[in-house]
Amino acid sequence: MTGTMPEVGPAGMLAGLRRAGYTAEESGGFAVFDYSIEVGPCAGQTIKVALELVPDWPLSAPHGPHLTPRLGHPHGAIHASPLGQEWEHWSRPPQNWAADRTVRGYLRHLRTLFAQLENGPSA
Repeated sequence: MTGTMPEVGPAGMLAGLRRAGYTAEESGGFAVFDYSIEVGPCAGQTIKVALELVPDWPLSAPHGPHLTPRLGHPHGAIHASPLGQEWEHWSRPPQNWAADRTVRGYLRHLRTLFAQLENGPSA
């Protein structure tokens, strides 16, 4: 028996986020962490991101990020979040998940979403 963290399920997802340098905490079935936006008109802004801790990680990815503050997204599909009024849920599952089922792959997906905010947030 080894002392390594599991690579599957919610614990594996949390471990992957921590290895990627995020201080991810579990809260009500979500991994919540500070995220510094790297691209697009919101670059340099730090927000909170929450990702659903899916039970069959990495087979399945979180459906889409939950964000606070609310930024809006030019392609729509923005929904209320169970995390509260100050949060929004972008219904944006990652494309080509089967090709890269990793935390790094999901983080690339987030960067793509923020790059799509070409003309600034549309909350």
